[in-house]
Amino acid sequence: MSVYLGRPVPDALAAEIERITRERVYEQRVFFVRTIGICEPTAVRRISFEESLVFERIHEQSYRRFGYELVDVPAGPVAVRAALIADTIAQTAR
Repeated sequence: MSVYLGRPVPDALAAEIERITRERVYEQRVFFVRTIGICEPTAVRRISFEESLVFERIHEQSYRRFGYELVDVPAGPVAVRAALIADTIAQTAR
């Protein structure tokens, strides 16, 4: 969010990111669920669809910068996306 808003990353957040990266707290392979092609503003979500694409790109770049391997989950029906995720998990468990 800091990057998206063009603001400096708070020191406490930078330190926590450094810690979780160094200690590999989270799985290094993550599912990156792509936008479905719409973004409806709500009381909480106040960005346009175009802005959501910028936000998505920042997230992708950030994950990659911190060494995560992204498993792309492209736009599509929920059942297809869920099956892709389930299949990937099943293959990993073998």
